[in-house]
Amino acid sequence: MLLFRIIRRAWLVAFVITTAACANTPSWREQAALPSAPTYPPTQTPAPFTATPIPLTPTPTSDAIAPSQNATSPSPTHTPIAPHNPTRDPAALNEYQRGIAYVAVKRNEYRSENSQRALDELFATGANYISVLVTWYQADIHSTAIARAANTPSDEELAFVVQYAHAHGVKVLLKPQVDLTHDRKHWRGEIQFYNEADWQAWFAAYRQFILYHARFAQAQGVEELAVGTELHATTTRTADWRAVIRAVRQEYTGLLTYSANHSGEEIQVQFWDDLDFIGVNVFYHLTNYRTPTMQQILEGWRTPVRQLTNLHNNFPNQPIIFTEVGYPSMDLASVWPWNWDRTGAVDLEEQALLYDGLFQTWWRHPERPWFRGMFIWNWLADPNQGGPDDTDFTPHAKPAEEILRRYYQIPDLTNFQTTAPK
Repeated sequence: MLLFRIIRRAWLVAFVITTAACANTPSWREQAALPSAPTYPPTQTPAPFTATPIPLTPTPTSDAIAPSQNATSPSPTHTPIAPHNPTRDPAALNEYQRGIAYVAVKRNEYRSENSQRALDELFATGANYISVLVTWYQADIHSTAIARAANTPSDEELAFVVQYAHAHGVKVLLKPQVDLTHDRKHWRGEIQFYNEADWQAWFAAYRQFILYHARFAQAQGVEELAVGTELHATTTRTADWRAVIRAVRQEYTGLLTYSANHSGEEIQVQFWDDLDFIGVNVFYHLTNYRTPTMQQILEGWRTPVRQLTNLHNNFPNQPIIFTEVGYPSMDLASVWPWNWDRTGAVDLEEQALLYDGLFQTWWRHPERPWFRGMFIWNWLADPNQGGPDDTDFTPHAKPAEEILRRYYQIPDLTNFQTTAPK
């Protein structure tokens, strides 16, 4: 096993070196421009099964978590840390957030033995934050009931991940989100209603949902909480969202954000000044080329850089953090980085180039001190994820992981020079 890891690491390093050397020369594959990219929904997690009602208060958790039925709990290899009250300290945002989005798609995955191994490998990248995804559901875009589903992780599972991260000195962003169970034609960003009564019924249900997780985050000492994720059609209702945020502040004392979709919602939101930092799920269309060069990727970042700079100028007291950003290891990833549902040929080189272009554009630029970090999408609760034949978003066991490590492990990033366009 050790020999295998050494060989794999050497292969990855060689691949990265080769990729960097060829970054500005066209590939042997076609470089013809493609038509303008169509619009797709953002990245999503798999659909669930049946839903159950929302309890009003979190299930009690303890430092020593009892096994659930059918769960496989690993033997602890860490020293438990007593939960502490989160603090709303803006100085905490001075630390660059070298984050990775940690995702489980089935019940009991978060606290399995495989999850512990996956977390150990995640921490080895140099990450100092993880985001933890928990998804509840409503039937369709016009439903006013929000509930758990069969694949929604339990509080015990979530608590295990939070405690394991804290025991390793890693901080946590909790990201509750809502998806749809019986509406394949739409996504969460299209949740909307046509009369005020239904709007208020939905916000009442959503308030119960998010307050449930605010109480959990408070009890577990979670450092950051997202009050919502990509609910694009709802965020025009600024007064309703301000009321949700005020309610969350009554239950949770840590740092708050909202995870806005990259397709214009980040500009639409007007309640950023009620939050501690601006969160954006960043899957911007960057090029129209089948196999882009590094120069084309960096050029593709110019418009998003201007848009996000303008966003910061409108809300100068709120730094910006990418609450999701990533690319599949698939051909045309620079054209459709958000489309989780398409198929294509494996392209490890393009994913690695996109990672390098991401870091060159954003990592420690003195002219953008308001940018405070990112959460790479994504890292699964499975140590066997990724690899050279995988087309999914995870960087695990791919050249992109070496790019990630290179930037996350630089000890003094303020002296690290990049070549990205300003």
